[in-house]
Amino acid sequence: MSLSQKLHTRLTLATATVVLITAVVLTAEAVSTSAGTASQGLIVTAVILVLVAAALSWGLLRALLRPLSELEASLVSLQQQRVQLVEERDDARQHLEEMEKTLSRVGLEDALTGLANRRQFERGLQEEFNRAARTNLSLAIIMIDIDRFDQYNELYGRMAGDKVLRRVGSAIRDTNVRPEDLLSRFGTQEIAVLLPGSKLEGALIVAERIRKSIELLDIPHSASPTGRVTISIGISSVTPQRQVDEPDTVLRESEQALELARAGGRDCIRTVEDLRKSGAQP
Repeated sequence: MSLSQKLHTRLTLATATVVLITAVVLTAEAVSTSAGTASQGLIVTAVILVLVAAALSWGLLRALLRPLSELEASLVSLQQQRVQLVEERDDARQHLEEMEKTLSRVGLEDALTGLANRRQFERGLQEEFNRAARTNLSLAIIMIDIDRFDQYNELYGRMAGDKVLRRVGSAIRDTNVRPEDLLSRFGTQEIAVLLPGSKLEGALIVAERIRKSIELLDIPHSASPTGRVTISIGISSVTPQRQVDEPDTVLRESEQALELARAGGRDCIRTVEDLRKSGAQP
């Protein structure tokens, strides 16, 4: 309340008090006097003064209540603003969480193929390796290479090469892989498949299914002996033991088996068992 409002309130209150006291005095005199006309006049005057005091009091009450009404309106407005701010904060938080999820997904996903990237594959391999060691289960890795991919890019251009990568990735994804299997673009032209709980025999069946699916794409490749895009595949499998086996070992064996498939004429599958039979050191 401002200084002028305080002064106005005090003057109104003082005036009403004086008027009320005067009315009381006049009423008392009217009661004590014996003259009828004079007594009635005093009573009328007292009533008028009481009414004036009541009017002043009512005005004072309204003046006092007006700031309270304004304060109440301000509080309602502030409450509405608070609700709006809370909603905006919640929307911003949700948007931020969605952004973080998107950034996290982008950081673990290959932009070209939509498959997991190498970082995600290595993280998944470590997790599944540790789980297999705890539960005494096996896991397998299928390493896939697009045969003569550099020559394909030279002949048909990089955009056509990117299209091949996308088609190969989609074909592998569509070969009835399990939800727990992890498909990753491991290198420029290499795709790795992590098969938790799979032994070598099961991984070999999956690998042949993948090889056949790429064959059925029938993508022309004039530099290939078959006249179409083919893939070579290397497979490794392990039932890890703590303090004995390492994730890098099974990964390296899949890469070495892939090299054996390349050396064997491509468009074929080689396993860690073939690697051992060849006398190569895993």
